Parts: sequence; structure tokens; C-alpha cells
Amino acid sequence: MYFNIRRPSGPTPYPVIGNVLSLIGENPPWNIFRDMTFKYGPIFSVKFGSFWTVVINNHELTQEALLTKFNDFSGRPYSYNFEWFTDNGKDIAFAQPTPTWKFHRKLAHSAIRKYATGDLETLVQEVIPKVRDVFADKAGTPFDPKEVITLAVYNIIASMCFGHDYNFKDPHLLRFIKLSEEINGSFGNGTLADFIPAARFLPSKQVNIFQNATKEFLAMILTEVNQHLKTYSTDEPANDVIELLLKTQKDELETDSSASKLTDVHIKQIVSDLFIAGTDTSTSSLLWAVACMIDYPDVQEKIKKELGDVIGERPPQLGDRGKLPYTEAVIMETMRFGTVVPLSLPHCAIKDSTIGNYKVPENTWVFINTWALHNDSKYWDSPEKFKPERFLDSTCTVKQRLPSFLPFSTGRRGCVGEALAKAQIFLIFTWLIQNYKFEKAPGVTGDVAIAGRPQQINFIKSYQTVAHSRY
Repeated sequence: MYFNIRRPSGPTPYPVIGNVLSLIGENPPWNIFRDMTFKYGPIFSVKFGSFWTVVINNHELTQEALLTKFNDFSGRPYSYNFEWFTDNGKDIAFAQPTPTWKFHRKLAHSAIRKYATGDLETLVQEVIPKVRDVFADKAGTPFDPKEVITLAVYNIIASMCFGHDYNFKDPHLLRFIKLSEEINGSFGNGTLADFIPAARFLPSKQVNIFQNATKEFLAMILTEVNQHLKTYSTDEPANDVIELLLKTQKDELETDSSASKLTDVHIKQIVSDLFIAGTDTSTSSLLWAVACMIDYPDVQEKIKKELGDVIGERPPQLGDRGKLPYTEAVIMETMRFGTVVPLSLPHCAIKDSTIGNYKVPENTWVFINTWALHNDSKYWDSPEKFKPERFLDSTCTVKQRLPSFLPFSTGRRGCVGEALAKAQIFLIFTWLIQNYKFEKAPGVTGDVAIAGRPQQINFIKSYQTVAHSRY
């Protein structure tokens, strides 16, 4: 079937290391990949160590790989560090598409649905007084909003997962944040051990930091699981994610003789996935959103006016979505403009297949360059500009399911935390703009919405702002 077609072309790889050297430096890999399209087209091959990879950079081929042929490309590639992180694939994000994975993903969706349709509002309202205190302390003075936004988001997700309400100086909460920073910073866009198998036997400060931080991070979550095992009765209603999973575990054991479908290790990994899905990407999205409001004060004031006209001074609610089209368009444009996950989690071909007119052999890695999709001039007029109106039609209604817009990926391996992230970002962002006016710090010139050092998450460069209370 595949004898008359070939693998996509691409740069010539070096022996052993492949094309890894082309990704070293300050230029983000998603930028490098987009530049490669000018020579090789929208799909090309690169080799990371001993692993062949195809990189997709446009909407049409992405739809084919993730939707039309989702079964062919629903696998995850082997990664030395991710195997370490996930107890050999016992999570959701990096596990292979087995019946157990399908069951776990369904459980995660059920847990998220509980919060994304209502309970999240309560958690946000509980954290707002703490945020307000920080802003009152910073009133009129320049400060970096990263700390307070990070603390707010982590507090909300920790409450959702563990049932704890933390204060902003709680050492447990601060340690979770510190470990997440170490994991993201040390992993970056991968290590040599992920691409060159022999490299895992070489000493590596980067790998050591990643594995030590990961070990402690997962141990903290397992401690939470064990504490729940001691104190929670599955005959009672579940009040947090761990309790929901423990209740399901009991129900499964009573109806299914298989005890391996939802072990305590699985619970730890599912909670870890939900915790990560709800924290770092949401924090980064909110920091991009505030930065864009600083750069575009006219947009900020339009949001404030819409909020005032529709909901007045009461706190925003999830039911307000659909009634605030301009605000929602701004959030969507922020997700496009900032593209928090520029290269979505890699896929892997689980059988010989094709994408476009090209052969993609089994075990080939598949990268989707989401950043390239979000900056494709075929679908976006002046993609380098921040223009929320691009998400509104002539009747000022939000355009749904726009092509070449995939902030949460799509298909069988789409982000399990999408609904939670959207709900959380909406509630926090609208409350911030409703209650505060964000301005550039004195002496700051030029844009503040600028990407920082390239990592797997597109963290924004640190910036200062002055927040003025609107009331």
C-alpha cells in the first residue's frame, strides 16, 4: 500500500544526534519549525536522536491526523523522563490508548464536569479575598502579577483536588509551585536522554533536577491520596477529586474482579494530570491576558464596559458565558496570540499510515505546531497583531470552531482539562478586569506581552504592572 509514497522530506540528520542541534538556542522550536515550512512545506521530517518525527504546521493536515485518522495517531511516543514522571504510563496525558486509559479519561472528564459547571465558582469566590488583599498591599506601586495569579490558580486547583483551602503563605502550597517551576524549567523542550537512549546513562544536572522535583511532587500527591484513604468513607458524598476517585475505585472493585483498573498509583497519576492541567497553563494564559490588556488599554476598557452593562458589580458567573461576546473574543484571541502550548503533546503512529501524500511509518513521532496554526496568514489577517474582533461575526456573536484554532488540541487526545481551564480563566480574568485597571509600570516602554525563555509551555516574559482599584 505504501510502496509508491515516501516519508516527508526535511533537513539531513547527523548520525546519532539527528537534528537536535537545530533546536539549540534562544529561537523557540515552534518558530524554527515554521521557518522550515518555507523550504520543505507544511509537513516535514526531522530526526530527534534515533527517533523519526513528522512536524505538521497547517490546519488541513492537523485535521487529517487528529480527527480523520485519530486511531492511527492516538499513541504517545516513549520518553525517558515522561515514563519516569508517569510511573511508566499510568497517567492520562502520556498513557497509550488502552481500555484502561479510556476508563481513566472518562473518570477525569466526570470530575472536571462537576467543577466546570458550577463548583468552581465557589472555589474562585473563596480565593478572591486573598487576591484582593494582595492587590490592596500593592496599590499604586509596580509589581509582577505572576506571584498572586499563580497563588490564586494553585489554591483553586489544590482545593478542587485535595479539599484544602490554603492561605497564600502556606508552605505546602508554595512547595507545589516551586516544584512545578523546577519541573518545567529543567525539562524545557526535552533532554538528550529523551531523544538519545544512551544519554540516560550519562550524568546530567538537568535530568537530576527534573527527576528529583518529579519524585517529590508525586510523593506530595500520594501523601494526599493516603490521607484521604485514612479519613474518607466511600459511603459519604465525595467533596474533592480524590474522594471522587476513591468512591469510583470502591464501586469498580464491587462490580469488577479486576483490581488493576484503578489502583492507588493510577489515582495519584490522574490527580497529577488534573493538577498540572489546571495550574501552569491557566496561570500562563491569565498572565498573557493581563499583559495584553496593559498593551491594549482600549480593549481593557471595552471589556469593563461590557461587564458593567451585562452583570454590573456582582461577581462574574459561569452562566454569564454567552452574554459577554467581546470579553470571550478577547480571551480567545489571547489564547491564539499567546499560544500557551505551542507544540501540543507529541503523538505517535501506532500503525503504518499516511498524512497528506506522505508515508508515516509505525512508531513515528508526530508533532503539531499549534503556534504555526495560530499564526497562519491563510486563516488569520495580520496574525502578529492582537485583534479580538477576528473572533466576532457581523452581529457581534462569537465565532465557534474557527479553523486553525486549537489551543487545547483536538480529537481523541485533546486536553482532558479543557473545560476546567476555560471556566477558570473566564472567572478569574473577568473578575480582574471588573475590579482593577492594569497599566504599564512607570518608565516601561514597548509591549509587555512578550514570550520568555522557550519551554514546553510558552511562559510570558516577566513584567511589571500597576493595578488601580475600580471601586
